[in-house]
Amino acid sequence: MHELGIAESIFDLVRQHVPEPQAAAVRDVRVRVGEDSGVLAESLEFCFAAIVAGTPWASARLAIERVAPASRCSGCGLEFPSTVPGARCPDCGSLEVWLVAGRDLQVVDLELDDAQLQAGTA
Repeated sequence: MHELGIAESIFDLVRQHVPEPQAAAVRDVRVRVGEDSGVLAESLEFCFAAIVAGTPWASARLAIERVAPASRCSGCGLEFPSTVPGARCPDCGSLEVWLVAGRDLQVVDLELDDAQLQAGTA
């Protein structure tokens, strides 16, 4: 289950950017997960929840945005949904088509609770 290692890496990023005295302020960790990334979003959520449980960051949860596969034609520039490798451009028929989305795995941002931040600094 490689989702555990990914969840640990995400938690490492959270700890790097939010010091322990402000940990309770972390609400959402927004992550983009491509449908063709090989990552099971539900497993990633479960693993992350298990890792943060019992830590000062226990209020943090993953907010996962699923990214559908898409390709772009080099010939005409059309971007279109694509689930088939080697797809042909539906507009011009070109085979010069490149996957531009769907294998994503990206931490986008952190959402912090302002009230918790101010309570932690008072």
